[in-house]
Amino acid sequence: MDPKEGNYHLSDLNISMEQRVATADQGCSYTLVQLEGFIDAANYPRFEKALERLVESGRHQLVLDFRGVQYINSTGISGIIRFHNLCKEAGGTFLLARVARNVGITMHLLGVTSVVQVARDLEEAEQLLEGGSPAVEVEALKSDSGAPRNVPVLSDPSGPAGAVVMLLPSTGHFAKICKKRVEQRGGKAFLFHEVDQLMGSIDAIAPDLIVVDKRVHNSNKVVESIKLAPRHALASVILIHPKGADLQDVRGFRVWENDSLVDPFDLANLFVLTESEVRRVTRDRKLFTQQVRFQFEGHQDSIDQGLSLGGALIAKLPLTEQERNALHSALKEGVDNAVRHGNSARPDRRVTVNYVVEPRRVTMLVEDEGEGFDHEFFLGQIEEKDAFDRAKERMREGGRGGLGILLMHRCSDRLEYLGKGNVVRIEKRLHA
Repeated sequence: MDPKEGNYHLSDLNISMEQRVATADQGCSYTLVQLEGFIDAANYPRFEKALERLVESGRHQLVLDFRGVQYINSTGISGIIRFHNLCKEAGGTFLLARVARNVGITMHLLGVTSVVQVARDLEEAEQLLEGGSPAVEVEALKSDSGAPRNVPVLSDPSGPAGAVVMLLPSTGHFAKICKKRVEQRGGKAFLFHEVDQLMGSIDAIAPDLIVVDKRVHNSNKVVESIKLAPRHALASVILIHPKGADLQDVRGFRVWENDSLVDPFDLANLFVLTESEVRRVTRDRKLFTQQVRFQFEGHQDSIDQGLSLGGALIAKLPLTEQERNALHSALKEGVDNAVRHGNSARPDRRVTVNYVVEPRRVTMLVEDEGEGFDHEFFLGQIEEKDAFDRAKERMREGGRGGLGILLMHRCSDRLEYLGKGNVVRIEKRLHA
């Protein structure tokens, strides 16, 4: 997050690592893993790979700083328990620190706090690494059973219960339990068994959350339909996948849901996920008007689907026709660079686009699976008068010319590359 930008975030996950030594006289060495964003279905593989690399390299003293984590799903929670056990078996320690209240409650309800130690801040985390005990009083949270447990979390008042729509195959015991649970929490629950019925009622309901069982006929288009409608684009969509489904299997083109569960699953996981998502949506609506995350492979038909969706989203922005055309050109150039240069034109590699609309700006992040490049060199030359001629000369010499970067820069109000250069951020101011 750019500190100059305020509370800006995407449905993404940023991970940074730092080797530290505890401040005590005999301070031990540990790795601080700082996390920011969402540990959800789309981002979990990155989270898992980062921790696997640490553990496999022999780093077993780990502190995960959760201050910037706004949401974690049940898969992420299972991963935390797994890596805690791996560190413990290797004689190390695995701690969490600065956990936001909504995330802490989710972890507590699923039993994480009975296994993994949670510190209020980094100072207390270091004391726990040294074998100490918590230095501060912490608030008591209660599980559904009413049993109190001390869990140090950052304050974050719960939001309203919200409206929940569920698309399930039939009216049965499972559907009745889900509906009753939502209503017990003060929310409104609406059950549907056909896609057309759901889509025909969605404007009147304006739901905060939509739970979709993929066994319902034609349910595969629900996510895209919801995310394309500006009025409902911030509604969270949770997909229930059939047994054996691979959540990371992106073939062709996919608009990402907010989270997923694979049948069979613990019903408590769905309840916790539902309540956490409703709270998040309530907060997001104060900051954003639309968030869409879509992904596609390097096949031309999949690329065309991605660009078509991007064009449809841009067409609804409060911009002039010329500005919309320019922004779409910037997106096409970003995708083309990602496919040809970042992913080396490999059809099995994917491009991910995060599209976020705020009241005063739209931001698009285009990410490839490549190793990045020396973006600072090219960005440093785009303001120069002869930038165009220099780019053409580099292309004649067989190098990466930078014409695409120049085009994206001139078609947007802000252009920057993130991290190692495999993510480009394109930003445009909107009319009031």
